[in-house]
Formats: sequence, C-alpha cells, structure tokens
Amino acid sequence: MFVESVFHLNELALSAVLQADASPYQGTNVELVLGMLLFFLAGFAMAFGGLFVGWIVRPKMPHPEKGTAYECGEPAIGSSWVQFDLRFYTVALVFIVFDVEVALLWPWAVVFKEMGAPAFWAFLVFFLLIAIPFVYEWRSGYLDWVRASTGQERHAPLEAEAP
Repeated sequence: MFVESVFHLNELALSAVLQADASPYQGTNVELVLGMLLFFLAGFAMAFGGLFVGWIVRPKMPHPEKGTAYECGEPAIGSSWVQFDLRFYTVALVFIVFDVEVALLWPWAVVFKEMGAPAFWAFLVFFLLIAIPFVYEWRSGYLDWVRASTGQERHAPLEAEAP
C-alpha cells in the first residue's frame, strides 16, 4: 500500500512538471548561454579560488634558491640553450602517429565482422596513409639511430638511379 502511494505521488509530480511551462524563454538560446556562463564561472572559481586561498594562507619567505631552475631535483648546469638532437623528435612523432593509429584501429576491429567489405576498404586506405610515410622514413634513414657521417653521400631513396 505504501509503495503504491509513493508511485502515485511520483506520477503526479512528474505530470505537474511536464505540464508546467519550464521557462518564459523556452525555445530560445538564453538558457543555453546562461548555463554556459554559469559553467564557466564555476570552473574559474574552482581553478583560481584554490590558488587565491593558498596565496593568502601560505607563509611568504622569499629566498634566492627558490627562484633557481632545476630539472628533476638536479641543479641546472650550463646554459639551457643547447642543441637538441632531432632524433628524439623523430622518434616521438613516429610513436605518436602509431599510437593514434592503434587507437583508431580498435573501433574498426570491433565492427569489422558486421560491416564487411566497406570496413576493409576504409581500413586499407587508412593503413596506407600511415604506412607509406613510414616506409619513406625508413628508407631515407630517418629511423636509424646512429648514422654514418664520414664522407658518405646521401641519395634520396625514391629517385631513379642514373645509368
């Protein structure tokens, strides 16, 4: 009996909510803009409120050592303007490309049996767009970690050999 009365009250409340006009701005974007503004203000308050409270609460004891730069707890030695080896950059880019490829191939693998041939051709196009530049980098020697630099002349791998 009690459960039936609770369900009946819920039905009455739901019908009252559905029949009532929710807002005088119904059908306009005013509610959307106000919701986005409220969301932005709440995010701003959470992000900068904690920083502001920390700035007020923490003790202020300046010291020259606190202003120095360090890397992983080690003091900086020399200038920070050093020549960076581009091999690290190349390896990072290749990793990102193949990481994204694996992430995008997972949904394809899940629906492959359901979609059949169209899924295979979409996969083949996607795979070739990734594989052709990889083969080019490999044949050009960009993936070799140690390159010979003593008097060897580099040729583009895709150029035809002159007789």
